[in-house]
Amino acid sequence: KDLTLDIAHRLRQLLEESAVTVLMTREQDKALALDQRTATATHWEGDMFVSIHVNWLTPHTLRGIETFYLGPTDDPTLLHLARRENSQTTYSLAEVRQLLEDVFSDVRRGESHKLATLIQKELFTALYEINPTLENRGVKSAPFAVLVGNNMPAILTEVSCLSNPEEVQLLSNPGYRQEIAQALFRGILSYATALQHSTEKGSK
Repeated sequence: KDLTLDIAHRLRQLLEESAVTVLMTREQDKALALDQRTATATHWEGDMFVSIHVNWLTPHTLRGIETFYLGPTDDPTLLHLARRENSQTTYSLAEVRQLLEDVFSDVRRGESHKLATLIQKELFTALYEINPTLENRGVKSAPFAVLVGNNMPAILTEVSCLSNPEEVQLLSNPGYRQEIAQALFRGILSYATALQHSTEKGSK
């Protein structure tokens, strides 16, 4: 929680320097329920929702990053991860699946996939140069409760593995956390630029 908040603050500074308005679901070391985070973002009428996480994988030799958007999965590993992540909310996994039915045909799902793809690409490209044993675990759909109910493109990104001792050592370095923030920043700006060009073409 301290690491992800630090990365979020670094990302906010980069975005605000580029004249992007940033609203954070938490400013300090304070717990906020997953559904409250979504409700807050929706209340603010944001253009996108980015949830920053650090992963815990077994075996602990694994070192990978991955980015998720809301959708179904039959992968037992991802279902286990979703149950663990969703334990902080009142939603059951079955209820999340039911809510997903309203999202499958929604344009937000496609936009969330685009955002996830750009962020994953920037993260892996930047961090692999520093951390050459890093694994690109890709972009995946999963029924994470924190992504349910958003009326905007929404992603959850696992920027490192807290379960790996070498990753922990890297994360303890402020410079590495800055690299993560800068990669997230580039991914967000790439998505915003592509969206703007698409809107401009559509208006002609």
